[in-house]
Amino acid sequence: MTSRSATRILLAALQIILSPMLLGCWIESRLGAGERWFGACAELVSLLPGWPGSMVRKAFYRATLRGFASRAYISFGALIVHRTAAIGRNAYIGPYSIIGAASIGDDVKIASRASILSGRRQHEVGGDGRADAAPRLSEVSIGEGSWIGEGAIVMANVGCNSIVGAGSVVVRDVPDGVTVVGNPARERRDPEELRSHSAAVGQEGARAWRR
Repeated sequence: MTSRSATRILLAALQIILSPMLLGCWIESRLGAGERWFGACAELVSLLPGWPGSMVRKAFYRATLRGFASRAYISFGALIVHRTAAIGRNAYIGPYSIIGAASIGDDVKIASRASILSGRRQHEVGGDGRADAAPRLSEVSIGEGSWIGEGAIVMANVGCNSIVGAGSVVVRDVPDGVTVVGNPARERRDPEELRSHSAAVGQEGARAWRR
């Protein structure tokens, strides 16, 4: 038996064990009753430590999200808060990271305590100055091969093979093959570094980012 086959069998067994939780999530989704039960279950499985915890989270999210690759890894304390999220192959989500309505590409690495939000404008402000209670979610995409540094906050799309520095706040789209740092995040103007981590930097994209 190959390791991949063993993983599939283990995930199927774990989904049987989790079936009461998964049934509740399915009913909630079919009724359009929000994500309270899904959120409570996600919080619970986030607290299981080590490799066993990662496998339980993988089994849960594979049954509830839009997509979750069997070879992805989600660490202790990490939380995916919307079932519309999708996680690609070989993606790594670090401890205590928060993932919203996001599409995470293959081979993406997300460090600890990073937040991938569900867009920049989740709450409209009414005429009375109050924010709407119901959020408006928009998908944020992280392109394959990108790295998101520790404590970064990402509110806009990140291209393929790009790097978001630790503590950066991304408020507009990042092109392919670009390193951005700071708050708000801006391109790091180090041509040698950019060439070293990606040969696919689009000149038009880089010029657009600098504007």
